[in-house]
Amino acid sequence: MAPRKPTSKPKHAPSPPAAKQQVRTASGQERQPTEKENYHLSESQHVVHRQEIKETRTAKQKKKALKVAYQGHPDVFEKEPSELLSDMDRQEDTMFSDHSVDTRLSNTDSLTFSTGKIPLRLRNPSIPTTKGPKAPHNVDESTDDDDDDAADDDDDDDDEQLPAARGTNDFDEISKEILITACSVYRCLIVTQAPFPDSIAAETKLAKEVWHEACQLKGVDVKLTPSAVNMLLKRASHVQGELKMKMRPLTASFHGFRSSNSMEVIRSNRDLAERLKIGSIFVFKDLSSKSGIYKTELLQQGINGMWFLNRSDEGVIYHKYFDPIPIKTIALVLTAIECCVDEWSQGIKEDIKFTSASYGAVYNHHFSSLQHFDERTAPYKLLSKIRINLHDTAHFHAGVASLIPLSATSQAHIDDTAFEDTIREYQCEGKDAAVEDEVEEYEYPSSEGGDDE
Repeated sequence: MAPRKPTSKPKHAPSPPAAKQQVRTASGQERQPTEKENYHLSESQHVVHRQEIKETRTAKQKKKALKVAYQGHPDVFEKEPSELLSDMDRQEDTMFSDHSVDTRLSNTDSLTFSTGKIPLRLRNPSIPTTKGPKAPHNVDESTDDDDDDAADDDDDDDDEQLPAARGTNDFDEISKEILITACSVYRCLIVTQAPFPDSIAAETKLAKEVWHEACQLKGVDVKLTPSAVNMLLKRASHVQGELKMKMRPLTASFHGFRSSNSMEVIRSNRDLAERLKIGSIFVFKDLSSKSGIYKTELLQQGINGMWFLNRSDEGVIYHKYFDPIPIKTIALVLTAIECCVDEWSQGIKEDIKFTSASYGAVYNHHFSSLQHFDERTAPYKLLSKIRINLHDTAHFHAGVASLIPLSATSQAHIDDTAFEDTIREYQCEGKDAAVEDEVEEYEYPSSEGGDDE
């Protein structure tokens, strides 16, 4: 009877006990393995299986750490790491670059053709191309792969830096300048007008307005391309992540959260987080008496550190968007504070994503509360005074005493009196110099006479 075919094991299934295999003796006869031999065989299989599980966990932890680093500091990365891309994204990225086409040369050999191997300079239609030497017959595949990767990376950088239509070099430089300005303005509009946009259409509309304003500032008219729109839309998540990262240490220090493995400290952190969440008392200046609503120093610290760090910060350069501090900006900072408080809800700090899906409803709650407060205190204009005070304090923190430059307030006209005084000073200096010369000429012979005597 033919021996039974062993069934294949699942790839990730737990390793089953070792099957009893036939063992040959020194004389060549087969025998059943002993229990000790079966035990050693089973143990070796378990060791290999545990090692595979350990390596899988380590890879997952590295991927998770990379994901946290990318979400926390996206500006550090030129683009999203390939490890975080899904299989579908990888297929889309390599849909065309992975396919090669055989081209017939003058001889029977063929050379793999790929768009990634075209030099970047030759892709600009404004630059004339010249016929180069023949391609060598023997091509090193490993070298070609490296060249393809480098060319693809250059293409990605080139696409991000030059979003507008390619033309002359001057036009490319203008496009880059407009993109830089548009990104800065878009960051300001996101936090002052639409911190958590409702849809992609709203974000795209805002991007078009920003691009138009950047073109006006530069005095040129450049067409907005889809690649430029994508780069502008990414600024929304970047500025949200930046605000969250800046508010995290400020919130922990201001309210007294501590990192420790002590159960007492963990319990204290958990109780503090629960207490701050009740009635959103973290918006008050005095937590015990619940007085000074929307006057908490933490709100001012967040605005100072995010937009008014120095004279070159966005709140100073684009002060028209922040004067006074918009209600939506205040609601956004309060939402970021609440997110940082939520990270301590278990007593130990954990990372919570600050996204529209997670905190869009929380933002709407703070924004509605601010509007309701403004309506109830309209006769006294309390919220308007708070907004003005937040802006003026932040402006002073940036080191700017006034919005009007000193050069604009100085008197350019100099009176004629100053010119006349300068002439008199020159004449006096000339007379003094002449008197000194006469004295030196007079004293010199008298000194010689004294020596002769």
